[in-house]
Amino acid sequence: MVDTDQAVQIAMRFLAGRLAERQDLREPPSVQGVTVEQVMTVTGARRCHVVSFGWPLRVAVDQETGDADMLR
Repeated sequence: MVDTDQAVQIAMRFLAGRLAERQDLREPPSVQGVTVEQVMTVTGARRCHVVSFGWPLRVAVDQETGDADMLR
């Protein structure tokens, strides 16, 4: 089970990786909030920590697996 602090670290690494893929050298934005929500994925509804870096940057981190993805 992923706790909130772990979810924030996972989300920050995920976002930094995405920025690096785009060769965006800016510092990743700071975390503005974390909520727990049901998120629909390709495998169905999952309970996730949703880490907000300010609209529209939100990363969902699955509470069970620690998998991360951008929310749209």
